[in-house]
Amino acid sequence: MRFFAVLSAIISSILLIGCAPSKPSVITPNPPEIMNENVLKIQVAGYENGGRMPGKFATKNGGGDNVSIGVKWELLPAAQSYALLFDDKHPVANNWVHWLVVDIPSTTTAIPEGASRNNMPSGSRELVTSWGQTGYDGPQPPVGSGDHEYVAHLYALDVPKLEVDENISRSEFLKAIEGHVIAEENYSGWFERK
Repeated sequence: MRFFAVLSAIISSILLIGCAPSKPSVITPNPPEIMNENVLKIQVAGYENGGRMPGKFATKNGGGDNVSIGVKWELLPAAQSYALLFDDKHPVANNWVHWLVVDIPSTTTAIPEGASRNNMPSGSRELVTSWGQTGYDGPQPPVGSGDHEYVAHLYALDVPKLEVDENISRSEFLKAIEGHVIAEENYSGWFERK
């Protein structure tokens, strides 16, 4: 009998412990969505991303007016400067550089259409391209080589200036910005010369 009394007391104690009020659980709300501050949004005037480039952006020999593309973007607070590379991705072109701009001030959000060589953002530098001269020179793909993809690469950098020579090559430029790119965005257009 005594055994059953002890057993009953033990079971009662266990049940009481199990029913004892516990500390209120703290419900943490879902953390707010953190906006990625290192996202660039770029737009090129005159054609959709992945669309056909108007002929005016091609060189005179390419059938156009050699008007430099207009690029705009949203300000990236962390950026200390921007750089712009515009190149041809076709295998025949082998990443031919049509425009290379560095030291674009951090407060700048656009380079107007036709700005190359005369209306660039103050402080920015146009470097020598694959054409062997500074400034923009547009598409001029070989006749019959088909569609060429021209890509505007915009880089937000963590340095106010790039200490690079104006004759820097594309690969040297990419090496120079290595480790300094906060964000990058690309915008492409297609052009063919028949």
